[in-house]
Amino acid sequence: MSLTRGTSPALFTGCAQVGGPTTTTALGLGGIIMDHRAPASFNIDNSVKCLKQGKAKSKSVVIFTTGDSSIKAAMDSAGITKVNHIDYEVLSIFSLYSEATTIVWGE
Repeated sequence: MSLTRGTSPALFTGCAQVGGPTTTTALGLGGIIMDHRAPASFNIDNSVKCLKQGKAKSKSVVIFTTGDSSIKAAMDSAGITKVNHIDYEVLSIFSLYSEATTIVWGE
């Protein structure tokens, strides 16, 4: 892969932030502190009861990211096999520290 003048800023910005569906639901990226919660854009299945809540989290410090905030990881954490709905939480401080949490509700 070759880097051109236009791609290097995007490359470094992407590495320093926790990505995924949380960034698409955010109203904006907070310059100093962002604490945002939002539902996913998936349809709610009212036939599935909200008996369990599963969470999965990723963390990022400067350019180092760790964790698994996938929907599957959140489902596995609570033994969920049927999903009612999904929520997301994002915390970012000075874009140096970020957390992304996926919350799955179901049975």
